[in-house]
Amino acid sequence: MLTDKKIIALIAAAAVACAAAMCVGIYSFSGGSKSNASAPESESASADESTQAVLSADEYLIDDFEIVYQEPELPTGCEITSLTMMLNYYGFDVDKVTMTTEYLPCVSYNVYSGSDGKLYGPDLNQYFIGNPTSKYGYVCGTGAIVTAADDYFDSCEADMQALDLTGSTPEELYEYVSEDVPVLVWVTISMADRAATQGWYVEESGEYAEWSSNDHAAVLIGYSDSAVTIADPIAGLAEYDREQFESVLESRGSQCVILK
Repeated sequence: MLTDKKIIALIAAAAVACAAAMCVGIYSFSGGSKSNASAPESESASADESTQAVLSADEYLIDDFEIVYQEPELPTGCEITSLTMMLNYYGFDVDKVTMTTEYLPCVSYNVYSGSDGKLYGPDLNQYFIGNPTSKYGYVCGTGAIVTAADDYFDSCEADMQALDLTGSTPEELYEYVSEDVPVLVWVTISMADRAATQGWYVEESGEYAEWSSNDHAAVLIGYSDSAVTIADPIAGLAEYDREQFESVLESRGSQCVILK
């Protein structure tokens, strides 16, 4: 379904094509600019960055998505900081520290060898392992973020919920973005290839839980044919190669969450 923005974008693109011999797509956001053959890429944006609209049928950028940085308070709290960004986008006045201390389910790092010789530990999906306020914290999966979001919504009696969309294709995620729905995605720092993993078995389920030293989470807010735009709690507003993003997303199990 075409949104109003898409219809306006198509009309604008047609007008430009008729008025000029060459059609050039240029779009910008506060603190940085998208790039194509005629528009140079800018430096990273400041802490109060917000995005502006992209007028194109084949690319999209969510308007006015403000960045929240995880540091210095949450050196390992990328997932909960990304969730906080999304909550702020929907108008909820809550900060990352409150979301961490009051809503994020956390457990201590407690790994042991079982009688079968296997390593066992807590559920990385359902809990943050360690303390996000410490540089020695680990990671959490979608389950912990869904719990944090839903508990927050219950506390303020909001008619919203978190939806775990793990397993969705990139194209499905881009469709959400085109409808102004940001997507929390599990990726890696700087969108580098995932480093070697380690992990343990979860005693309750028998599933193997793994993590890597460069695991990260951020918010997908834009895309084009060749790139994606990420609201990154470390790097700020960042653009990454689309193919590399899709590869990294898959390496993280295509984990993702939206709020509806």
